Amino acid sequence: MTGQRNGRIITFYSYKGGVGRTMALANVAWILASNGHRVLASDWDLETPGGLPRYYKPFLPQDALGSTGLIDLFSDFANALRNSGRPDAELYQRHAGVEHAMSVEWAFPEAGRLNYLSAGRQDRDYHATLASFRWEDLDTRFLDALREQWRAEYDYILIDSRSGLGSAVDICVRELPDVLVSCFTLNDQSIDGAARTALHVARNAPSRGIRILPLPMRVNEQQTGAFTAGLALARARFADVPVPLHHWEQNRIPHSTGYEHEEVLATFKDAPGDPDTLLTAYEQLASTITGGHVTRLPALDESLRKYHLGAYVRPLSPQVTPVALSSVPRDRMWADWVRWVLTRAGFQVIPSAFSAGGQGPGTTRTVMLVSSAYLASPRSRQDWPTDATGPAPVLLRIDEGAVLAAPFDQYKPIELTTLDAGRARADVLRAVGGHGQTRPTVPAPSFPNDAPTLWQAPPRNPRFVGRDLQLDNVHDALGVSRRVSVHAATMGMGRRQLAVEYVHRFRADYDLVWWVPAMTRHHVTRSLAQLTHRLDLPAVAQDTETAARQALSALEGGAGPAYSRWLLVYDDATEPDKLSGLLPSGTGRVLVTVRDPAWGERAHSLRLGKFSSLGLKKFSPKERAELLRRRMPSLSGFEADDLATVLGDMPPLALDQVGAWLAETDSPVDDCLAALGLMDEITETAIRRQGMAEAPTRMAEMALRKRSPAAHRLLQVCCFAPLPLPLSAIRSDATLAALRPYDASLGNLTQLDSLIAELARFCLAEADIPGNALRVHRLVQPTVLAELPPDERESAHRDLYGILDAAPPR
Repeated sequence: MTGQRNGRIITFYSYKGGVGRTMALANVAWILASNGHRVLASDWDLETPGGLPRYYKPFLPQDALGSTGLIDLFSDFANALRNSGRPDAELYQRHAGVEHAMSVEWAFPEAGRLNYLSAGRQDRDYHATLASFRWEDLDTRFLDALREQWRAEYDYILIDSRSGLGSAVDICVRELPDVLVSCFTLNDQSIDGAARTALHVARNAPSRGIRILPLPMRVNEQQTGAFTAGLALARARFADVPVPLHHWEQNRIPHSTGYEHEEVLATFKDAPGDPDTLLTAYEQLASTITGGHVTRLPALDESLRKYHLGAYVRPLSPQVTPVALSSVPRDRMWADWVRWVLTRAGFQVIPSAFSAGGQGPGTTRTVMLVSSAYLASPRSRQDWPTDATGPAPVLLRIDEGAVLAAPFDQYKPIELTTLDAGRARADVLRAVGGHGQTRPTVPAPSFPNDAPTLWQAPPRNPRFVGRDLQLDNVHDALGVSRRVSVHAATMGMGRRQLAVEYVHRFRADYDLVWWVPAMTRHHVTRSLAQLTHRLDLPAVAQDTETAARQALSALEGGAGPAYSRWLLVYDDATEPDKLSGLLPSGTGRVLVTVRDPAWGERAHSLRLGKFSSLGLKKFSPKERAELLRRRMPSLSGFEADDLATVLGDMPPLALDQVGAWLAETDSPVDDCLAALGLMDEITETAIRRQGMAEAPTRMAEMALRKRSPAAHRLLQVCCFAPLPLPLSAIRSDATLAALRPYDASLGNLTQLDSLIAELARFCLAEADIPGNALRVHRLVQPTVLAELPPDERESAHRDLYGILDAAPPR
């Protein structure tokens, strides 16, 4: 589903409103995207907009109703057309794009994507813009350009047409579509209106033809007589429209109770496999539309389905005072859990971004999830209540290290870090004045204080920034497909750091988390053999391959109730065939970090399983500036922004090295730019234009050499190692002997820890103490080695072999 597309446009139309047309479109679009297709769902009901986005509300940006859409697209074109004099093809192409569409944030399998195109920005000017717009301005050339661009971008474009008749309807049902889904209930007016419109389309269709699919809606087959008579009337009215006989037997949408009061997707509300549900009917409709290519919604983890279903459910009895929940993405699990507690108790929980200005003074109470990350973020200051007469904020401290300063120290926080779920829930409700109402049907998310029973992973990076949406995508993709590979187009983008942050951020969702170094097959089998020991499995063999498979078999069998939710992270996997026989199946999760964007496809071709593939994106300017300030807090916001702009699209590792250089040398920003510009005549313009990711490494290396020649020599030696070196091997007399010519004061092994720390301070190497490994990043290695003269290369190589030869066997 890659390469040039030749998408299909499907219009959903009903002569009367209220038949379930929009709901059918929303569900079919979700099913198509869940099968790996790129889908656009667009709201063409411009007179009464806003129905379609309600089905996707939990997965759209908070400002979705404020986004531009079709009327903005059309108005821009009409204005350009009037001002152009003689319009050319480029004008039509330029104004027929899809830039107004927004992404539905869900980790669809494979290349699946669902975008939503709104009717337009819902502000006070919307209706005036609509009233002044002339549909005649959308001439044939524009509609042809629109159709071709959309078909080139998407596999399926679903149009939610307005009801009735008119110019806008004619565009939707006759000018644009390849398929017309004509929706109607089994009453005379609905049938007659749908049939007349379908016949008009059949007789006046463009030369390409339009496939017409009559779709009876809200059918109640229990009322046998009325249903039979109504269906017979519909078939008679559609007699002059080419419709296969089997279509009438296969396609109908049943009436289903439980959907009357909320706009909720059947893909979450209905359990899969029940033949009498709306979900099954929508799956059949998707199959008819796609000619049998898409027949069902792929299986979704049941706990994930129920969790997201809760996002559609209104509170039992909303409190008079809404609760605005303020948090940062790093604390997502706490935010999910607190939101569940409050919603279950009947509170109306709104995002903090919606609390200001919309309710009137004093009507919204703010609940703040206080952590070190929260206090360091602008969110904590933006959401602090400005009305001294309103309700006091509720501070929930979720991080023991979070030190309260003004204005937070005015209030005593509720301490949640040491409580179990029951006590924490009671304390939260007591703080906001809850009355104990509960809704037992909404499943509880994992309690954040819960930790995996079995855990092996690198320590969390306290300076990790950004990637919040991508971390959510990884979590959701693991819930959908259970296997995810993360790749990056260039080195230094932070694949490993993203995986480390993921396991820490979402650890409460797992009973077992096991980090598997995957550079070689030997590393994988050794790590899995260690897992066998930690699982207390009986020893059945001495070789690591057999012991590794023993651990995998235990996980595939559930490993007992204590480890039913497990996660294995294969870090830095190379060729997929190196993992043959070493990837578990079962109900757990597998996360793999790789360099090759095609790794998942190659693994699938080798029958290692199907992986959802996620690529790391470049940092935004805001994220680049935040990373620099994490390293150098004394940088002002303006300095960080300016420096981030100059450095351009450098990978995060290079940015971190710049920040480390500033912090360790205590130099001003101008000196940093000068140091970068002196290296191989790299100017600021060249850095901005080309990235020049190796320049910060050279700058950091020079500073390290000046501060500690012995640490610099250790870096040179380690750069010859293709794999991470055991810290136990480096902490040896052989290392002291190799480094003493560069620092005569070296006399005991503890001094080596100081040298290792120097490498880490300049972001030239990473010391993984729990994992007993010192790793020099691949971006650093070639840059350092390129500067070594031949004689020094030979001696450094010799020193490395001497250190390894003296190391005890592992």
